[in-house]
Amino acid sequence: MIHISFPSPTSSMQSATHPETRLTAASTANNPGHPSGWIRSPDHFSLPIRGASEIDYFDPYIDPEYPLVPLRGYTDQKDRSSVKSLDDSAEPMLGDGAPATGVRPGAPRRYNFGILLTALVVSLVAAGAASALLGWLLSRRVYSADNSAFHQALIATESRPKILDMVLGGNPSVGSSGAETTMYGLALSSLLVHLVPFTIPLMLSVFAYLVANMWLRAQTRGHLVALPTPTQYGHLVGLCGAFGFLSLYDTAKYLSSGRKERPAASKSLVAAFVAALVALLINYAPSLSDLWLHTTATTFSYEFPTPPALDLLPVSGSRINTTLCPGPSPFLLNQAEYSNCQHSQTSESGPDMSWGNEGLINEGAAVLGNTSVSSEIQIIGNAATLLPKRLSTGVQDLVFNTFFLLCPRFTPPFAVKTEATSEIYGDAMPMLNQFNVTNNALIFQSGTPDRPAPLVGPYNHSTTAGYALDSMLNPAGVLVVLYWDGAQFSFPQDSTGWYGVGLAPVQYVFHISSCVLDVWDVMMSYSSPMNGTSPTFTPLYKTPSDFNTTSALLGALDSAYSGTLASRLTTTMQASSSANSDTFKSLLAGNLSQGILAFAAPLTERIASVSGQAINSTTLSRYPLAPLCLLLALTYGYAILALAIGIAAFNLSSREIITEGRDVPRRLRELDLLHLRLTNPRVCVADRFDEGETGPMATGKEILKDTPRARRLGAGFAQSGRGEDDPSSSQTTLRSMRKFTVDIVENLEDGRK
Repeated sequence: MIHISFPSPTSSMQSATHPETRLTAASTANNPGHPSGWIRSPDHFSLPIRGASEIDYFDPYIDPEYPLVPLRGYTDQKDRSSVKSLDDSAEPMLGDGAPATGVRPGAPRRYNFGILLTALVVSLVAAGAASALLGWLLSRRVYSADNSAFHQALIATESRPKILDMVLGGNPSVGSSGAETTMYGLALSSLLVHLVPFTIPLMLSVFAYLVANMWLRAQTRGHLVALPTPTQYGHLVGLCGAFGFLSLYDTAKYLSSGRKERPAASKSLVAAFVAALVALLINYAPSLSDLWLHTTATTFSYEFPTPPALDLLPVSGSRINTTLCPGPSPFLLNQAEYSNCQHSQTSESGPDMSWGNEGLINEGAAVLGNTSVSSEIQIIGNAATLLPKRLSTGVQDLVFNTFFLLCPRFTPPFAVKTEATSEIYGDAMPMLNQFNVTNNALIFQSGTPDRPAPLVGPYNHSTTAGYALDSMLNPAGVLVVLYWDGAQFSFPQDSTGWYGVGLAPVQYVFHISSCVLDVWDVMMSYSSPMNGTSPTFTPLYKTPSDFNTTSALLGALDSAYSGTLASRLTTTMQASSSANSDTFKSLLAGNLSQGILAFAAPLTERIASVSGQAINSTTLSRYPLAPLCLLLALTYGYAILALAIGIAAFNLSSREIITEGRDVPRRLRELDLLHLRLTNPRVCVADRFDEGETGPMATGKEILKDTPRARRLGAGFAQSGRGEDDPSSSQTTLRSMRKFTVDIVENLEDGRK
């Protein structure tokens, strides 16, 4: 066994003047307390020399011959008396005769809660930001299996849905397209990718505990090649304490170039480099994912139905107003025959009849002329339907009750008298008359109160005007007689139902035909999207109207009122006289149904819809699943990784170092001291030039705190020594050389105070 001996302190000056000093091996017998196979130089820990591989454990704290001393001692070139202490009691290491501060190892200790707290903060920040994004989108998510925009994407409604104001009884002119929205999901994703890089240095700081543990374990076990060189130590500090792309690039260049010319990379450096690569990926991958998400996320307008409250359903249905029309009225006073509820006899002794009042008549004419503000008539299929003037939009499957009037076709009448007498010419007039479909008996014998028309009707048949309460009114027969002056109307020649009266030229032209009119109570379904498409009407089911309803709806056929509608039909149909017979009859059927229902509209009232759904219009945000899932996976993965690293570092065991000579012994973990010198470049620099004023176990706060006695640094040449092994002998040569460096001014060759 060998031991390396060094010159005594008195030979310091000689060593400085001689370029080489050869260190010879001594027998371990002369040094029985020192572990064999180790070499120690001043100001450094002992390390195993070559050929001492059988020693697999080294503890620098139990070496009895070389106890721990301050890393920087005073040489003969500088007298300790040259350093003036302001308070010797505060600096026992510097005061003459003061007891030296003792340092001894303590028991191993685990669980530094500061490590776990840092890891928890990193994990909670990352996972919390990702959860905020995911929670916001899921809480606002909407589904639709029928819309392709919902496929392979998360759809969220980030603006308040807008129900069409008209459905709620407001002003229908108010716009409610919901065309604008704020994509809060993108704002949260941007916040997420800014928070993650903020926590990367904290995560690397926690990982530095694992690196420090690898370093200490390699040193304790005597694995020389597993320890970093000064250059590698610089890279370690750059990766763990000053992480950035340049530090990572410098380390990668160091590891990839000159492998045969440099020492082997320590495991701690490789581990720190891999961790920095992962940190770089975590730093930029979420940003790229967020960029992908920003470029693919879109918005689109979407309509979806929701059932509104019953009191918000629009008033779209119709029913007979029982106040205006409680039931049929007697055709003649004190008689058992009846007519429409608004029919009345002017005087009990006279034949004159009247119908309604001016307001009802004007409203009926307005409905027929499509100028009413409350009602309108539409043809759905081939039936006339009573609807409110202003129908709601933005509704779906709105169900309400109303009426249908259907005159399917006209046929020639059952009997017409056309004797060419002056009486017929004098009584020629347009008229509508209702007849009983079971026996073809006319219900009313006159077209207007002052112009009786007994010559149009069944032969040899007479009946009392009006109908009994137990009679069948539905379906109702309608006899139509339209009359034109022959000088203004060309006589159609192609079909039956047309009659010319008088010798050529024809003086009068009649069109006489009849139809069977069906009256229905119908339940209608109505939908009107907000995208501008046409509304749709769908009859759900219909039932024949009862006696009272039919009586009310056929007010236009009352003997005192029918001439008004007949005159309007005469004017309307004159423009279609040149059409063929089928077209003319089809137009006449539609106009007749609309006219009868329009004249009955004033006798109805509005009722609320039975059911329906309001169409909500909103602008939805579409987040494609691929970039969104990638962003969330990276962030959650980073949170889990940070927590795992924190738990691993939290469980590391490290021996305490106890500093005595104080009122209260100071205890610090060896792992914490090395971690400080891996993660704080300023501490490394300050530690390099520390002259023992901070004590043997200084924390970062103590090292970085300058005192009035702090030395100044300069740049210049200083003497530097380096030990070299001689392969041919068991000797180490200490070479002295001049080196340009930054050092305390007094240590430089040209230093000045």
